[in-house]
Amino acid sequence: MNRLLTIAWGMAFLLMLGACSVNAKSNSVSGGSDNILGVKVPKITSFVRVTNEDGADIFKSASADSPWRVIWLGEDEEEGEVQVDVTWSDKKVPSECTAEKSVEYAGDILLLLGEEGDFWKVNIYQDYAPSLEVGYIKKVDAEVMPFEPLTADMIKAPNNGKLSPTVVKTEGKFSGLVMDIGSDEAWGEEWMDVGVLVDGMIVSPESSKVTLMRDDDVKNIEFVLDKERGDVLLRYPESMMTDGDDFWFDPAKLTDNQIDQMLKVLGKKKKSEHVRCECRIPQGDGSRQIFYLR
Repeated sequence: MNRLLTIAWGMAFLLMLGACSVNAKSNSVSGGSDNILGVKVPKITSFVRVTNEDGADIFKSASADSPWRVIWLGEDEEEGEVQVDVTWSDKKVPSECTAEKSVEYAGDILLLLGEEGDFWKVNIYQDYAPSLEVGYIKKVDAEVMPFEPLTADMIKAPNNGKLSPTVVKTEGKFSGLVMDIGSDEAWGEEWMDVGVLVDGMIVSPESSKVTLMRDDDVKNIEFVLDKERGDVLLRYPESMMTDGDDFWFDPAKLTDNQIDQMLKVLGKKKKSEHVRCECRIPQGDGSRQIFYLR
């Protein structure tokens, strides 16, 4: 079963629906790494969107007779948690777990890797099932959607009701740097994804994530590398929060010296093979797609 992640039961359903994360480990064409973070940027050209209202079955090979994808759950009654994994139907599922056939829902978007006969070859990587990188869906169940580049103005504009700030440096020594604030209210966590805008796509290495922690006992911000956890922690006072009624860390208030310090501390972390990518999908509403590569 490869890797298991133990997660709160309340998150399991959301994870099952989050089928837009993909991986192009061996099938995408690598781009250059001439950018402020020195990260290699993949070359992305097309996606497919599921159009079948009943969803699209995912097969192991380009044949409807091949194994299909299943998702299984196993609840830990004492901890009130579940284990979630995804595998193929020809693999053994633990007897204590419940397995169900898994589909891509109507509207789901996947990275297109190629085609074989009547099937699209797609990347089906999901953060809780990293072993499943490639699958096949019937062409009749999906349509091809071209990649469209993002611009700095698009990134700064509101996106699907997102309230937390995103800053894009468009000039100076940090031109192209993107700092995007994220949060998880259920776990009380706040972080900053540090990425780069290149080739019309935001690329944020997993190792460039900064954990945010407000600490009014500090007068100036502090970057701390937790070597045991491998995390970079940013402690900041109230003065670094956004002005107005919203309460977020404001990356626009970071000085060039502070950004330089942050990048140096991030450079001490172990490099991750995973990157978070964000690009624009032409659906007529300006929405953007987030996916994962390695």
